[in-house]
Amino acid sequence: MDTSKPPGYPLHREAAAYRRELPRLLAEGEAWRFALFKGDDLISIWDTQRDALQYGRERYGLEPIAVIRIDPRDPQRFAIMDEQQARREEQAACPK
Repeated sequence: MDTSKPPGYPLHREAAAYRRELPRLLAEGEAWRFALFKGDDLISIWDTQRDALQYGRERYGLEPIAVIRIDPRDPQRFAIMDEQQARREEQAACPK
């Protein structure tokens, strides 16, 4: 999930919360399970996406929620994304 989108972008807060919580979730052995986020909050962890979505809809109705698979490859992916973003910002700051 791309967390480089500006605030106000749909599910930006949920994506940022996932990124913030990911190291702890992996350390606690939650890899490959499904995390339910609402805004800045991690609500719960589920074994299946279906269960996470069902709970999220029962609790929040049609309000925005995010169900994200906890992927142990994501820290490396985020590092690559951060590096690419830093390069883009550096290039934008340099006059041609």
